[in-house]
Amino acid sequence: MVMGLQGRPWNDCKGKEKDALRARFDALKVEAAAKASPEDKMEAILDEIGIRQSS
Repeated sequence: MVMGLQGRPWNDCKGKEKDALRARFDALKVEAAAKASPEDKMEAILDEIGIRQSS
C-alpha cells in the first residue's frame, strides 16, 4: 500500500526501505492480533484450517 500511495510500482522497494516496511508490517500484525477479540481469533483459526461455515 505504501508504494501505491507514493505512485511507485510495488517492485521498486528494495534494500533498507523494504526491510523497514517489512518490520513495520510485522509490528502492525502483532498489534492487531493482540487487540483481536477471542471470537476473531477463533474465526482466523477456522479460516486457516478451512472449516468455517460460509455466510
